[in-house]
Amino acid sequence: MNDKIGKLNPGFVWLFALAATVVGAGAAYVTAGLGAKASSAVYFGVFLVCGFAATALTKAKALMSIGAFLVASLASAGAYYFVAMSAVSEATGALGAAEAGGVLGAALGAFVAVITFVVSAAGGTGGVMAGLRARKQLGAA
Repeated sequence: MNDKIGKLNPGFVWLFALAATVVGAGAAYVTAGLGAKASSAVYFGVFLVCGFAATALTKAKALMSIGAFLVASLASAGAYYFVAMSAVSEATGALGAAEAGGVLGAALGAFVAVITFVVSAAGGTGGVMAGLRARKQLGAA
């Protein structure tokens, strides 16, 4: 496995970040029945593993890797904002309070988006830092 460390083109870091977003969303959907804490932990873990793999396996610099995972975190947060906002708007519309649903949906959507961004950014950045360290240690061996 040492021969694979740091060999891929730096552009692959964006593919790993995209994979983290897609796999993280799928994992959050699958683990939704286990509760919010378990789902968030799995989401964090997916970003952590993808951040580690992206940095350890590519020639990407730290700034490029962190940037890619911050962009992926923003994309995830945006997607969760729209999901939460539309769910609340639909629910309040069904109860006959469609006007309040827009405001409440936007507020709840923003809350969910901030949490999603923090969890995914922390996971991605932590994975990038661990991947850099592993690449340096394994590359020197």
